[in-house]
Amino acid sequence: AGNMFVDWIFMLGLLGIGIALILGIGMRIASYSGALMLMLMWLAVLLPEHNPLMDEHIIYALMLLIFPMIGAGQHFGLGKWWSNMAPVKRFPIFE
Repeated sequence: AGNMFVDWIFMLGLLGIGIALILGIGMRIASYSGALMLMLMWLAVLLPEHNPLMDEHIIYALMLLIFPMIGAGQHFGLGKWWSNMAPVKRFPIFE
């Protein structure tokens, strides 16, 4: 982005989303925020060289939105352990 602060915030956001997706914890919020971040990156490069509707950012965002629907963290990660924690039971968005 050209601003060091904005670059650091962006990279920390990517790190948080990546760790959550790899471990399978907080899949719902990580998937939604990851899809939002990908759509914002798609908007930043609007009018790409190829088809704007079949861009990899859109495909990846759609894939991220599928993860909470199929319960990916419950089967392939620490999602079962994570969903039994008290704060997650109280606020289901963190599941």
